[in-house]
Amino acid sequence: MTPGILAIDIGGTGIKASVLDNEGSMLTEGIRVDTPVGAEPQAYVQLIADIASRLPDFDRIAVGFPGAVRDGTVRTAPTLGNDLWQDFALTDALADALGKPCRLGNDADVQGYAVIAGKGLELVVTLGTGFGSA
Repeated sequence: MTPGILAIDIGGTGIKASVLDNEGSMLTEGIRVDTPVGAEPQAYVQLIADIASRLPDFDRIAVGFPGAVRDGTVRTAPTLGNDLWQDFALTDALADALGKPCRLGNDADVQGYAVIAGKGLELVVTLGTGFGSA
């Protein structure tokens, strides 16, 4: 089996992860753990590494994050303890911890990219711990 994509959704109440194939289909059941709101970002990196160790092989990482993200760095994280996350290079931290290339985006944007068909005007609205759109 070709290694897949470790897909991670960091949410305000839960961190979800699974391994997907190149078409976006789940290769395994997902894992969900409670979000350690208020914890330092490095604790999230360790938690995600622990989750990844329980999943099948993967060759890259994709992360949806509940806040403003630019160039792999978290700018704001209102639902997770904003001050701790400001200017944290989450992409680099996960790539270093897991030894695989990583891409990071705002969770609503990632969801939007996953469902667009490229025809007409499309809008994705995310309602959860926060509100997002893509």
